[in-house]
Amino acid sequence: MKTILLVVSFASLAIAFIAGKDLKSGINGTIDPPEGARKIWAISGTDSVQGAPLTGAFSIDVKPGNWSLLVEAVSPYKNAVINNILVLESQSTDVGVIKLRE
Repeated sequence: MKTILLVVSFASLAIAFIAGKDLKSGINGTIDPPEGARKIWAISGTDSVQGAPLTGAFSIDVKPGNWSLLVEAVSPYKNAVINNILVLESQSTDVGVIKLRE
């Protein structure tokens, strides 16, 4: 019985470790109005990642660190910038709703 319990415990720890490696860091949020954004750029130092908002919502996988977002707007809306977005290891940072201005 102790052997079975030990094997099950070890297997559970191994699965938890492997599953933890699959968790990605990222930035997510929503654009208002949804049709106002063409692309979204996440920028940190010399790294940049782009994404496209689908129905206004977006999610971009990035490395942990301090990031800025640039929302590339469609006319008549203006681009929006959000600075100092802290992304932690294996966590997604929600920036909420980004309202585009005309």
